[in-house]
Amino acid sequence: MSPDPDTITVPLERATPEALAGYGYVIGRPEAKVWGRIDYYGDRVQVRTPVEFISNDDLTLNLVTFNRREPIIHWMEYHAKHTQTFIPLSGKPFVMVLGKPTRMRPDQTCDMSQPELPDLSTVRAFYFDGSCGICMHVGTWHEVPFPIGDDTHFVAIVTNETNRNLEEYDKATSEADGGDLLKRNLLRRFGKLVRIDLTTLAAVA
Repeated sequence: MSPDPDTITVPLERATPEALAGYGYVIGRPEAKVWGRIDYYGDRVQVRTPVEFISNDDLTLNLVTFNRREPIIHWMEYHAKHTQTFIPLSGKPFVMVLGKPTRMRPDQTCDMSQPELPDLSTVRAFYFDGSCGICMHVGTWHEVPFPIGDDTHFVAIVTNETNRNLEEYDKATSEADGGDLLKRNLLRRFGKLVRIDLTTLAAVA
């Protein structure tokens, strides 16, 4: 019998614009400058562009329901062609696990000479109270949301290519490698169990 793998515990922290620097953006609170270019309704309707959203013409909306699962980070993935976005619909809290991009250049092109794995030293777990969503940078490593309660609904803005890449994963390794998705099994790649520390949930929430 093989020995139990080493465990890496990722502490929980509150998601703020400052904390997410280098990973993505908090979407929700209207802090960006109002456009001022759409004037049908005066100040009754205010339009903002809070982030630089990047994609191609292959976008789709997924309506996803997440239920509670063990706080173990089995996989991490990134997208090379779009800034994937999760917007909560039910106002319920959730946790996002993020790792900084390892293969993306500042101009958003992919440097294939760089490692195709996340840097575990940059992996962090962010608590969202349900009032805000997240728009990730191109190339940001992540696991899908960990809900605090069951029936937590999201709109996920993704490419159709990502959906196809997820459907066509390698059954032997539980990994996926496609045009807009790279998904890696952390235990298989690092020999380590990566877990979210939920013992501080009450203090962070």
